[in-house]
Amino acid sequence: MTHRKTQLTAGAFLFTLVSLVCVQAQSAQKVTNVRVDLQGIYGPLFITSGGKEKKIAGEAQQAWIINSGWQVVYSSSDGAGGFENEGQSLYLYDVRTGTRKRILSEYFAVDQIEEVVTRTKKRVLLVDMVDGGLGASYVAVVDPRRGEVFFRRHARILSRKGDVINIGFYKEDDWEKLDSPQNAKVRPYKTERHNLNSLLQRRVIVNKRTM
Repeated sequence: MTHRKTQLTAGAFLFTLVSLVCVQAQSAQKVTNVRVDLQGIYGPLFITSGGKEKKIAGEAQQAWIINSGWQVVYSSSDGAGGFENEGQSLYLYDVRTGTRKRILSEYFAVDQIEEVVTRTKKRVLLVDMVDGGLGASYVAVVDPRRGEVFFRRHARILSRKGDVINIGFYKEDDWEKLDSPQNAKVRPYKTERHNLNSLLQRRVIVNKRTM
């Protein structure tokens, strides 16, 4: 009898927990705005959902609304280290569950992200990064469900056609020219083409932290 009562209690608890999650998901509303209250380099991150603003992170630098307003991606300071500890991380916040997870930890600062939905309906984040020393660019591809799956050093995404990205690689002497009026004359010394659906099948990159 005691065993049956324990089973019933556990079942009731599980039912209540699932019900609460469902209610939260149903009551959640899409994010319409993000705001970082910068206090120096970083600051608290606020989102506006259902006409109400609330704080979702204590430290962020930039934030982007993705997944039609159901998720927010933001950069923070706890990256993998790098030059003068400039490496940043990316976090994914889900409005419906109220949870967050780290999806990238790199040695460089995040500059910009672009959300892409492939022809197979897979969601991908194209991440542009920069360093504070040479001023070079870096490219990462992130699977929002799992994390970073692709990385290229001293490179930029030149173009994207459908699910295929074209990446250009540059030499150290090129970076200063790329940020000057000579930009149009600078050509990459090599290029690569990658299909985003294929990149999503790669293993997640886990960078060891450096000091």
